[in-house]
Amino acid sequence: METDHYTKQNRLLDTKTVRLKKLDLKIQYAELGQRSNPTVVLLHGVPENLQAWYDVAPHLAGDYHLLAIDWPGFGGSEPLPRAEAYTSSFFAKVVVDFMDTMQISKAALMATDIGLLPAFIVGLEHPGRVSKLVVMDGIPFPRPQYNSWELKSFARKGSIRAKALIEWFPKISAQIAYHKGFYKGHTIPREIQEAFLRDGRNKSTQIAFKSYFQNFREQQKRFERRAHELNVPTLILWGKHDRFIHLQLGHEIEEKLPNAKLQIIDRAGHYVHMDKPQEVVRHFMQFMDEFQGSPKVIDL
Repeated sequence: METDHYTKQNRLLDTKTVRLKKLDLKIQYAELGQRSNPTVVLLHGVPENLQAWYDVAPHLAGDYHLLAIDWPGFGGSEPLPRAEAYTSSFFAKVVVDFMDTMQISKAALMATDIGLLPAFIVGLEHPGRVSKLVVMDGIPFPRPQYNSWELKSFARKGSIRAKALIEWFPKISAQIAYHKGFYKGHTIPREIQEAFLRDGRNKSTQIAFKSYFQNFREQQKRFERRAHELNVPTLILWGKHDRFIHLQLGHEIEEKLPNAKLQIIDRAGHYVHMDKPQEVVRHFMQFMDEFQGSPKVIDL
């Protein structure tokens, strides 16, 4: 295990790297809190990296052992050799291998955006490894009617618009994402923005971003067929003013999962974990302490 020091400014999380035992991938991660406490694995979205948890993770570190990872190809994690490998199923394998490598037998998973479906797959395929799921503003089912034009473009193979957004103008794309993704002009620390922009300029990240979205649909359809089997207690947090993914999808996720509840966060957009970190922490703590859940009866 080797330490990789970001220049420590204000809110940046300290990072390390580890090589996964099975997949033989170098993964960058941040670790906060005591290992004797229950573990929470944090899974970021786009256009982000693990620094997206700059506010949530420190608030939870007094009671939990936090591990935030960069997905392959993002942040400081090693890219994958083939574009076809960037799938939700493979990312789920990364999570399990990371837990094994770090000798974590069981953890809660907190995931946002593209991290939502891998988290669900881990909960579905390895229920004994996941205590609870907390997810935010993601797309586990193929529902283009709930997606913004940007997300529809990303998912369309050969889309010139998606190529422009992801590859040609990463800074402009980030400005669009942050202007539209946060609630009414909310902003984040400059050093966090710069960490995201460094990713946006990185060719490996651009390939990972585009490939993941364009490999997404089959993974979504596969999960939807089995969603009723996911019994891990699940808290769905959704920004009331999300302009990338319609709130109706949050309601549908709640309906389809047998052991889930939805909590809508007011004055929050798509990046609810950065818009309202203290609200996220409050709902997470309450969920971990109180909500045991009783599976709903689903008519098949």
